[in-house]
Order: sequence, then structure tokens, then C-alpha cells
Amino acid sequence: MISVVEGMPVPQVRSTPEKWSLGDLLALQALQPLITSYIPWTSWSMRPSAVASVVNDVMLRQRRTVVELGAGSSTLVLARAVQLTEGTLVSIEHDAGFAAALNRQLRAAGLADRAAVHHVPLTPFPAADAPSGGRSAPTTWYDVEGLRSVTPEGIDLLIVDGPPAGDLGDVLVREPAVRVLRDRFATSYSVFLDDAEREPERETLALWEQQLGIPFLIVDRLTLGVGSTDGGFTPTL
Repeated sequence: MISVVEGMPVPQVRSTPEKWSLGDLLALQALQPLITSYIPWTSWSMRPSAVASVVNDVMLRQRRTVVELGAGSSTLVLARAVQLTEGTLVSIEHDAGFAAALNRQLRAAGLADRAAVHHVPLTPFPAADAPSGGRSAPTTWYDVEGLRSVTPEGIDLLIVDGPPAGDLGDVLVREPAVRVLRDRFATSYSVFLDDAEREPERETLALWEQQLGIPFLIVDRLTLGVGSTDGGFTPTL
């Protein structure tokens, strides 16, 4: 029982809407063959149904050069998936401590030869590179030189779940990803954007359509946006 003493500050209560559905629980069960140890799912993690949909793309299209912006629970699942396709996963994380913790888990799972989490800090992002539109361009993003130094050529799958965007209102926090990395895409590729229920992410997808010349769609029940040169998408559950 918590008692409140007069004159003392009351702890802040942060209300977070429920993010998972029954489909997420079923997807988590479907993902179990790829999960060999505890995975730290958080309120910031990609939904299991979204992760499973990305894994579908990895497995059905035999993706071998996967890049993820924003590491987390998805990293550990995707690492196992690319092991099955004999591919590699490069994950980018702005938080050094979190990156180190995930790399420890990858080593413990025997996946360090297939996947690595690279710490790339957030630094000022040049306003001159901002797209035109009604929303604000990001003032910070991953250090571009650091990011490009660890990302490979021939990216056939890009997952964008970072930098964190939930508290930044109308800022197009994740829009730079395609502009910075598109010269490294393979001929055949897919691009996924998490949190596509938010308006800035929807505008980001529209901008990516213009930049890449491929159609993007939004699967609301997965809060996931996707575009593919292969013209197909296999959502889960």
C-alpha cells in the first residue's frame, strides 16, 4: 500500500495503451523455434506479429544482408532467422549499454558470427538535408559517417525501428534512413517501418515511395509499413 505524505511529490503515473493483441500472442508462439533464451520484450519493442511478418520476408525471400535501425527483441529473433538463410544481420543502436547487453546475448546464443549490434550515437543532423513537407525534419539522427562505416553493400532487407520517435510529436524522426542507405540497397529488397500508426511515420512512408519509386502499404493491425521491389508482402496472423 502506498501512502502519500502531505507536501511530498506524487510519483508520476504514465499511461501506456495496450500494444499487443491476440495475434501477437499467437505470433510469439510461432516464433518459439527461433527463440532459445529469454528475450527482453519492452513497451518499445516491435510487436511479435510485426517481427514474425519480417521473418516471413527473410525466410520466403532468403534475405542475406539485413540491416536494422533500432535494436531490441527483434534483433535476437532476426539473428536466428538469418542464420537459417546463411546471411548476416547488422543492427544499429544509439544506446551503448543496450547495444552491449544485446551483443552479450548474441554471443551466449552462438549467433555472434551472424549478427552484431553496433553502437552509433545520435548526433546533429543537417537541416539542409530535410525533405519538404508539413512536418519538422529531425535535428538529430544516427551519426551518418559512423552508420555508413558499419553497414554493408547489398542490403536486401532494411528494418527501421529507430531512433526513438514516440515523444517527438510531428518530427519525421526516421525519414533519413532511406536517403542515407538507399545507395547500398540490393536489386531486390524490402523496407519495413515500425510504428506506422503514427502520422509522421505515414508521411515518412509517402516520402520513401517518392525516393525509391516503389509502393508502400500500411498494415494497421501490425502497426507496420512495408515496401518491396518484389511486389509482395506476407503478413502474419
